Amino acid sequence: MDILANIFQSILDMGAAVFLPIVLTIIGIIVGLKPAKSFSSGLTLGVAFIGISLVIDFMGTTVGTASQEFVTNLGIQLNALDMGWAPALGLAWTWRYAFLMFPVQIGLNILLLIIGWTATLNVDMWNVANKIFTAYIVSSVTGNAIIGFAVAIVQIIAELKNADATKNQLQELTGIPGVSMPHPMFLSNIIFYPISRLLDKVPFMRKTVNVETLQEKIGIFGETHVMGFIIGTLVGLFGGQGIQSLMTGVQAGAALTLFPMVSKLFMTALTPISDAANNYIKKKFPGRDLVIGLDWPILAGNSEIWVAIIFTIPVALGMSLILPENIVLPFGNLMNVCVCAAAFISCKGNLKKMLFISWIMVPILLWSASSFAPMLTQLAIDNGTSLPDGQLMAWWGMDISEIRWAIVEALQGNIFGYIGVIGLIVLSFFYFKWQKEEEYNAGIRMGIIDN
Repeated sequence: MDILANIFQSILDMGAAVFLPIVLTIIGIIVGLKPAKSFSSGLTLGVAFIGISLVIDFMGTTVGTASQEFVTNLGIQLNALDMGWAPALGLAWTWRYAFLMFPVQIGLNILLLIIGWTATLNVDMWNVANKIFTAYIVSSVTGNAIIGFAVAIVQIIAELKNADATKNQLQELTGIPGVSMPHPMFLSNIIFYPISRLLDKVPFMRKTVNVETLQEKIGIFGETHVMGFIIGTLVGLFGGQGIQSLMTGVQAGAALTLFPMVSKLFMTALTPISDAANNYIKKKFPGRDLVIGLDWPILAGNSEIWVAIIFTIPVALGMSLILPENIVLPFGNLMNVCVCAAAFISCKGNLKKMLFISWIMVPILLWSASSFAPMLTQLAIDNGTSLPDGQLMAWWGMDISEIRWAIVEALQGNIFGYIGVIGLIVLSFFYFKWQKEEEYNAGIRMGIIDN
C-alpha cells in the first residue's frame, strides 16, 4: 500500500502536465475511445499545459522581474514575502490531514454524479490542494479538523455547481466543447458577476471593449504583440532597465502572441474525449450530459486576461506601498490570474469591466494575504522551514481570498465576518438564478438549446 501511495504521490508531484494526461487517457478508454486516440489526446493535453506554463513563467521572468526591480529601486521593505501560488499550495500538502482530501473530493464527485446533482466529472486533481488549504486555515482558527473538512466539502460542492452553471458560457468563450471549470477562483464570480451587471448601467462601461475591438479602433496599437511590446517596454522603463526595456517589450509581445497559439492545443486534446464521453453517457444514462472539469488554463488563449493582468501589476505594487495594515509585497504571484481569469467569464471579455474589478480587488487581496500570512508561516515552521526573525510567508493573489477571509473571520466571531458570509449566501442565490438565464442564452447562441 505504501508503494502504491508513493507512486501516486510521485506522479501527482509532477503536476497537471503528467497527472491529467494519464487521467484523460484512462477516461477516454473507458468511454470507448480507441487506446491510441486516447493516449494521443491525453498527451496533447499535457503538451498544452507545458506550453501554457512555459509562457506564463516567461511572462513572469520578464514583465514580473521588471516590476519587482521598480520596487527594489525604491528601497521599500515589507516583512511578508509573497511566495506565489505553487509554493503556497505545495505547503498545504504538508498538513497532517492533507491525504484525506483526495478520497473526499473523488467520492463526493462520484456520488453527486450518480444522483444527478452535477454533470461535471472533475479531473483537476492538482487543485485538491486548494481544498486542503481551506481546511487547514479553518482548522487553524477553530482547532478542529472536522470543521475544516466540513467547510472544504461545501467548497467542493459549490465548485461543481458553479462549473455546471457556466459550462455553456465557457464553451462560447473558448470554443472547447464538453468542458467546465470547477476551479475555486471562479467562485469569486458570485461577487464579480453582480458588479459586472451594475457596471452595465454605466454607459461608458456597457459597451464591450476587447482585444478585437481595440484593433478596430486603434489599428496596429491594438494588436496583441504591439500592445504587449508597448506595455512591456513601459514596465521596463519604470523598472530602471534603460535600453534593456526594449527587450522586455519584445518578450511581453511574444508572450501575448504565443498564448492563443498554445491554447488551441486544449481544443485538439479535449474534443475527441468530450465527444466520446457524452456518447457513452447518453447510452448509459439517456437524457444526461457529462462535462469534464478542468483547470483554468483552457482560458489562457484569451488575450484580455493577460492585458488585464499586466495593467494590474503597477496598481498592485503601488497599492502595497501605501495601503494601511498591509505587510505583503506582491512578488512570487505578480502574474495574478485568480481575479482576471474569473472576471473574464463574468464580464464576457469586456476589458473595461475586467480592469475595474481587478483594481478594486487589489486592496482586498493585500489585506487577505496579510491576514493569512501568520497561518502560512506557522505551517512552514511546523515543517522545518527556518525564517529570519520577523519574516513572514504570504500568498498574494490567493484564490477566493475574500470568501476565505469572510469564513475565517465569522468562525472567530468577527461581526464583519458574519456580514460577509450572510452577504455571500444572498449573492449566491441571485448569482445562480442569473446564471440560468446566461446559460440559456449562451446555449441558444451556439445552437445547443433550441429556441
